[in-house]
Amino acid sequence: MIRTYLGIARTDSLQKASVLKTLAVGVLALNIGLAGNHIENQASGQTSFMLASKVGEGLSYANRTRYASPPAVVAENDTEDTVIDASNKEVVAKVAAPAAPVIIEDVFREVVLSKGQTFAEMLSAAGVSSEQASSAMNSLATVYSLSNLRAGQGVVLSFSVADDEETLKSVVFQPDDTKEITISLQDKGDFEAKLKNIPIVREFVAAKAEIRTSLFEAGARAGVPRSVMAALVRIYGHTVDFQREIKPGDSFEILYDQPKYANGKPAGEGAIMYAALNIKGAVKQVYRVTFADKSIEYFDANGKSVRKSILRNPVDSARLTSNFGMRMHPILGYSKMHKGVDFGAPTGTPVFAAGDGVIEQMNFWGSYGNYVRIRHANGVKTAYAHMSRFNKKLKVGSNVKQGDVIAYVGNTGRSTGPHLHFEVMVDGRQVNPLNVKMAEGKALQGKQLAQFKAGQNKIYKEYTSLIEKAVPVENIRLSQNNQAARAVVQQ
Repeated sequence: MIRTYLGIARTDSLQKASVLKTLAVGVLALNIGLAGNHIENQASGQTSFMLASKVGEGLSYANRTRYASPPAVVAENDTEDTVIDASNKEVVAKVAAPAAPVIIEDVFREVVLSKGQTFAEMLSAAGVSSEQASSAMNSLATVYSLSNLRAGQGVVLSFSVADDEETLKSVVFQPDDTKEITISLQDKGDFEAKLKNIPIVREFVAAKAEIRTSLFEAGARAGVPRSVMAALVRIYGHTVDFQREIKPGDSFEILYDQPKYANGKPAGEGAIMYAALNIKGAVKQVYRVTFADKSIEYFDANGKSVRKSILRNPVDSARLTSNFGMRMHPILGYSKMHKGVDFGAPTGTPVFAAGDGVIEQMNFWGSYGNYVRIRHANGVKTAYAHMSRFNKKLKVGSNVKQGDVIAYVGNTGRSTGPHLHFEVMVDGRQVNPLNVKMAEGKALQGKQLAQFKAGQNKIYKEYTSLIEKAVPVENIRLSQNNQAARAVVQQ
C-alpha cells in the first residue's frame, strides 16, 4: 500500500514555497506518494518523509513527521508563516485549480498612408514589427503596383493580442471602389495578398416632383442626381424650350437605372428608362430603346423618336440670356443684329455637339473668342463661341456625335460674362436656333412597334409599382433583378 502524508514544508522564499505548495496539493489530489525518502515507524505509528525541492544549485531536504492533527502546507515569507488548512476542501480546490489560460483578442486599427510614406513605414508607425511590415509589403507587390498607392489611402489592420503583445494578422483596403485587397498572415509566418474585384450592382430608382423654381431644383428635392437631370434635359432638348415653357406647377416623373458600387456609391451616370414632363397639363413621355446593334434612342408614347437632327440647347443647366434678333449691344452700345442665342452658365460647363457632324473650325476667332463650327448634313452648320477651352481630344476634321462634349463655357472674345453664344446656319445663313425646323427622327413600325409597346408597358408598370411603394416619400430604390423591364427592340 502506498500512503501519502503531508506535513510542513519550509523554503527560503515565497516563490519556492509556492512551488512546494503546488506539489503538495497535487499529491493530495492524485493520492500518490512523494518522490523522496519514505520512512515508516511501525512502533510509533508515525511516518516521516524526505521532501526535496531544488534550491540554488543543490537539493534541500526537509525531514518531517506525521502527527494526528490535520495536515497543512505552510508558505514562509520574510516575517511570518501562512498556514493553509488542507482539510478545507474549498481552499484546496481553489489552490489546485489550473492556471488561467492566455486570453487572445482581436484588435482592429485604421491607419492612413501619409504623403511620402511607404506601405511598410505606415505599418511600422502603427506598431507592426519591421519584419512583418516588410513581408506584408512584399506580398502586396505581387497583386498591386506599389506606385499606385496614394497619400490618404485608408487601411484597416487586424492584430491578435496575447499578454500585451500584438501580432499583425491581416491588412485590408480598397484602392478604388471596384477592388479590395486582403493581406493575411499564413501559418508559416509569411503573408499572402489577394485582390478581389467588387461587383457593381444595378437598381431602378423612381422619382417624381412638382417644379417650384426650376427643373434642377425639383430633381434635387426628389433625390435625383444632377447628372441624371442633365441627361433628362438633353433628351427633351429637341422638343422642349426649358427657358420659356417650364413654369412653376409643372412636374416631372422619372425611372432610371443606377449602377452602384457595393458601398452604395453611384458607379457612373444612371440611364433614364422612362421620363415624363407635365407642362401645363400636357404630358410628354419618353422611353429608352436599345436596338440589336447596341444603339440607344428615346421614343415618345407613340413610338416616334424624340431625337431631332439638331439640339436647341447644347449646354447643361443654362439659362437663356439673350435671344435671336436686333438688340442693344452690351459692349458696343448700339443696336446690332444678334445672329444667335446666348446661354448663361458657369465657366467650365460642358458644351455639347448639337448634332452629328464634322468639326470644320476650332480656334480663337476675333470677337467670338474660342470658337467651334460643326458641319452637319443637309447644309446645316452650328457654331459655338466664347468658350474657355476646347476638348483636347478633338481637332479640325474630327467626327462628333450629338451630345459629345466639344468645349467648355467661358468668357473669351467680346463678352461681358461666362456664356455660350450658339448659332445655327442653314445654307450659309444664320437662323433662330429656337424656331428652326429640323429633320424628324424615325418612327417605329410593324414588329418593332409591337416590341416597343410591350416593353413600354413593363417599364411603366415598374415605375408605378415603385412610386406606390414610395409614398409618402418621393423616391425609392429597388435592386434590379428584373431584366424584362428593359425595352429592348431587336432590329
